[in-house]
Amino acid sequence: MSCARRMEPHPRWCRTDRNMEALNSSYPPASVQERIASALVRARQRNRTLRAFVELDALGAMRRAAELDALSADAHGPLHGVPVAVKEVIDAAGQPCAWGSPLHAGRRPAGNAALLQRLIDAGAVPIGITASTEYALAAAAATVHPRDALRSPGASSSGSAAALGAGLVPLALGTQTIGSIIRPAAYCGVVGFKPSFGRYPTTGMLCLSARLDHPGLLAASVADVMAADHVLADSPAEVSGNTPLALRVLQPWFPEEVSAPVSSSLDACYQCLRGAGFGLDPLTIDADIVAVEAELTDILLTYELAQRHGATLRAAPAGQVSAKLMAMVERGDQVSAVRFDEAIAQQAAISMRLNAMLRPGEVALAPATIGVAPLLAEGSGSRAPQRLWTLSGLPALTLPVGERDGLPVGVQLVGRLGEDAALLQAAARVESILRKRSND
Repeated sequence: MSCARRMEPHPRWCRTDRNMEALNSSYPPASVQERIASALVRARQRNRTLRAFVELDALGAMRRAAELDALSADAHGPLHGVPVAVKEVIDAAGQPCAWGSPLHAGRRPAGNAALLQRLIDAGAVPIGITASTEYALAAAAATVHPRDALRSPGASSSGSAAALGAGLVPLALGTQTIGSIIRPAAYCGVVGFKPSFGRYPTTGMLCLSARLDHPGLLAASVADVMAADHVLADSPAEVSGNTPLALRVLQPWFPEEVSAPVSSSLDACYQCLRGAGFGLDPLTIDADIVAVEAELTDILLTYELAQRHGATLRAAPAGQVSAKLMAMVERGDQVSAVRFDEAIAQQAAISMRLNAMLRPGEVALAPATIGVAPLLAEGSGSRAPQRLWTLSGLPALTLPVGERDGLPVGVQLVGRLGEDAALLQAAARVESILRKRSND
C-alpha cells in the first residue's frame, strides 16, 4: 500500500553536473559486468554471517550490467554501473518485498518503486534486497552488525546499513518513519540521509504513515549521497556559493543520557570544527515541543498503522505478528479521528517553529544516537535523537565522526525544511574537515 500517486521517472541530470562521477570515482576502470560480478561475490560470501540481504538478484544484476556495457559513453547516466541495495519495503520488480513480515512472504511486486526506477534510469544496478524489521517498525531482522555479530545494526533499515558498513555496496535505499535511517547508519559507520519530507517520491513503498514516512539514502560518503539525491529529488537545487555556513550545537532535548563514548567523540568533533573557524553557538529546543513530540509521533503513526494495516494484522494467524506490532495497532485504535487531526495541526506548527529556529545558511549539530550499537539482546537503541526531525520533516544527515572500542559514532546534522542541498554541502564540508583531522 503506497502513500502517494504514481509518479513517472524523469531523469533530470546534466552531463556537466559536478556530482556525476562521485559514485564511480572509487572504482578502478572495469566493465560494469566485472564490477557487478565482484560486488555479488563479496555480498554472497559476507551475507552468510551478516544476513544483510534477504535475496541477491545475480541474474537480473548481470543482465542489467551487460545492457549498460553495451551503451556508448555518451549514453552513460550519472550512476552508471553503481551497485545499489534496496530495503525490502521498497518495491523492486520480481524481487521479494515482504515488509519484514512472514505475513507477506512470497510477495514479489510487478514493478519498481518510483525512486528505485529513477536510480535505474540513471544507470544504477540493483544487486539485491536488504532486510527490514517487521513492517519497518517492530520485530528485528536477522541482520547483525558488520563489526560485531553480537550487536545490533540498528532498525529498521538494518540490512541496508549493514551492507554499507561491510563495504558490500556504495549506496542503498532506506526508509525512516521515526529513526530508521539515521540510527542504523550511525551504528554502522556510514552516511545516512533523511531528506526533507516530500523530497523523494513514495509511490511503490510500504506506507505506514503518510505524515511521517521518508524514503532516504545510506551511502559511503556525502558525495555519494549528493550524486544520488540529484537523481532522486523532485526538484534538485543548487546552493549559492555566497551563502556563509554557520554551525550550531543543539543541546540534548531528550531525557535519555548520551553515553560517554558518544559524548567524547562529539566533543572531539566539535573541537575540530572550532579549530576550523566555526563558532558552534548553542541552540535549545523549546520545552513545550520537547514535552509533546514523542506523543505526537506515536499518535500519527499508530492511528495510520491501525487504519491502513489493522485489519490485516488482526486477522493474522497466531505467531505471524509480533506483540510489539500489535500493541502499536491497539494504541492506534484508541486514537480518535478528531485527535488525529489535532495532532496533524500540532505537527505543522512544530515544523514551522523548528524551521524558524535556524537562519538561512545555518545547520544544527546533535548526537545521532545516545550510544554505540547495543548488544542484540538490548534491542536496537533509542529513537529519541532522530524522532523530532522525522516529525517536523526537516532534513537530517549522520556522518561518522569517530570510533570507541571499534564501534562507530555519528554526528547528526539538521537543516532547514527544503534546504537539503545546503545541508548536503554543509555535511560535505564537515566531512572534509574531519577527514583531514584523521589524516593528520
